[in-house]
Amino acid sequence: MVDNPWDVRSPDAPVRLFCLPWAGGSAVTYQRTWPRALAPDVDVHAVELPGRGIASDVPPVRRLEELLDFLLPRIAPSIDRPYAVFGHSMGAALGLEVVRRLTAAGLPEPVRVFVSGSAVPGRAPRAARPLHELPENEFRAWLRDTGGTPAEVFRNPELLDHLSPLLRADFELCHVYRPTPGAPLGCPLTAIGGDADPYVSVDALAGWAELTTGPFDRLVLGGGHFAFQDHLDRVHTYIATALRHTVRDLAR
Repeated sequence: MVDNPWDVRSPDAPVRLFCLPWAGGSAVTYQRTWPRALAPDVDVHAVELPGRGIASDVPPVRRLEELLDFLLPRIAPSIDRPYAVFGHSMGAALGLEVVRRLTAAGLPEPVRVFVSGSAVPGRAPRAARPLHELPENEFRAWLRDTGGTPAEVFRNPELLDHLSPLLRADFELCHVYRPTPGAPLGCPLTAIGGDADPYVSVDALAGWAELTTGPFDRLVLGGGHFAFQDHLDRVHTYIATALRHTVRDLAR
């Protein structure tokens, strides 16, 4: 059991933002800049997944249900005020599934959802050969080409040896994942993506409009699959403004 898996910087903020990482990602990516950038109006809770960071003593999981069983007891107690969700790539699908689990348990919907670098779950084309089954040299070449793995990882063979099984577990989870059926959300939803993302087209982002009866918009950035990382100032400003307006509207 992992205690207090959140990095809390603005505990008195009117809204909490749960940030979910991508395949192979860790909470530390959000913890470095997001709490400071969004304080004091947004309390950022960076969600840690099994096998990394402060949850490194928990074995990685390869199935969605097992991952949700790990996350929900760690998220639900923090929903004591309006909350929002941000997820990139695998984290976008995971965010949707977390919300569906929370609402099924009788907890409120988020006030807003932000998804980045992801088509609607279940609609992305599947690779001819699953990534988690690639030979190690091909797998590492793919990681390097995608751009989501820091360059320093490739200069540290021991770190890469540690990271590779974790990534394979995440990619296996993504490959076997099938979306949980559910009614559309009722909150505003924003889809964020890069105009040169080779995996998720700008048109594919529009499909997320079908997953909410609330307002929908897109934030299109210059760049590839990790475009949001290249435009963090713009993303932070957008999120802070959107949540400020949302909380203001709720208070009316």
